[in-house]
Amino acid sequence: MTSKVMSSSGEIPFPLGKSIPLVSSSSEITHPGNGKQLQAKVFAQNQRHPSGGWKFVDEVELKKQRGVCWELVKSAGNSLIEGKELVNTSLPIALFEPRSFLEKLTDTWCYAPVYLSKAAAAVDPVERLKYVVAFTMSGLHLTSTLTKPFNPLLGETFEGHFYDGTKVFCEQTSHHPPISNWQVQDKDNRYHYYGYGVWSASCRGNIVKGYQKGTHTIEFHDGGTITWTLPEILVKGIFWGDRLTDFNGKILFTDEKNKICCEITFNPHALGFVRSIFSKQKEPSDYFVGQIFKTGTTESKSGKEKKQDADVICSFEGSWLTHLSFDNTVYWDIKMVPPGIVYEENPLPTDCRFREDLRYLKEGNTDKAKEYKSIVEERQRAEAKLRKEGKKEKSKKK
Repeated sequence: MTSKVMSSSGEIPFPLGKSIPLVSSSSEITHPGNGKQLQAKVFAQNQRHPSGGWKFVDEVELKKQRGVCWELVKSAGNSLIEGKELVNTSLPIALFEPRSFLEKLTDTWCYAPVYLSKAAAAVDPVERLKYVVAFTMSGLHLTSTLTKPFNPLLGETFEGHFYDGTKVFCEQTSHHPPISNWQVQDKDNRYHYYGYGVWSASCRGNIVKGYQKGTHTIEFHDGGTITWTLPEILVKGIFWGDRLTDFNGKILFTDEKNKICCEITFNPHALGFVRSIFSKQKEPSDYFVGQIFKTGTTESKSGKEKKQDADVICSFEGSWLTHLSFDNTVYWDIKMVPPGIVYEENPLPTDCRFREDLRYLKEGNTDKAKEYKSIVEERQRAEAKLRKEGKKEKSKKK
């Protein structure tokens, strides 16, 4: 017996289970926040590909962007498609959206008021872990946009809040390598979500791989703590073919206090390039499986935790484009409209919304945005040179 979840590509069946009472339709969203608008934009631009992942469907915009990409390769050389780091590469203004990466960082947290308050209220540590997993997985489908955000400047900030009063603070704390830090503080101090991301991206032929190295941590009022890291993101079809966004690898959630972990594997039955020529994959690539298990009982030869069947507390499955189910109970499905974040009306002077290049692009003045983008980049390079020289002088005095 199956239930169906609507996505931009139509009805997607998944095993029927009882659903926990969360947000279920757009008509129920009455709270302020950008979640509904953000999700609508993602749905308008993407469809679920039959083999898995978000497929970008605006062919006019895609053709325009690819023309810019090819011009960039001509000017930058083959190093751009042979693994050169893209984060610190100056890119044409035509590839950008009028937002800072600090703003986009919060897109995947759009369901925070739904799940993190429930996680804080949960007494059972396993149930709490399920809500944190749901919070993490539910936001992944909101990451796929054609254009890229502006790289944050050193010291740049962004402030916002959720409808329940939870405060959000982001800051760029390093220029090279680019590092972003954040704090999400519940108004009643029931939870504190914080972390950092060292961002990296490189192009390999027709694919861009993106990485975020850094730990996500949630501390709860009762002393419980859950940590995790994110998988790599793949953007395929940069120069030709279908433009697809997908995730690869694993996520490991750890609750040291209660000695439990959760491991999620994306695309667990991937065939690889050679086998995929002769065989059809069983599930789409956006499918994932996972288990919550006890820790500290068995150790592998490498010293890492090794789970046995007796240690497994529960198993689950889903797709980051359709749903997440624990033991036949649906915790998230793509019909759920996220509340999203509300921008602070009077942010710090360092807030990304005061950037000239970003403001001009938002106003549609591409020439001015390009001009100020160059000014900002020159200023960053000059400041980076001063910092480097300052470090050398300081080391000489020691």
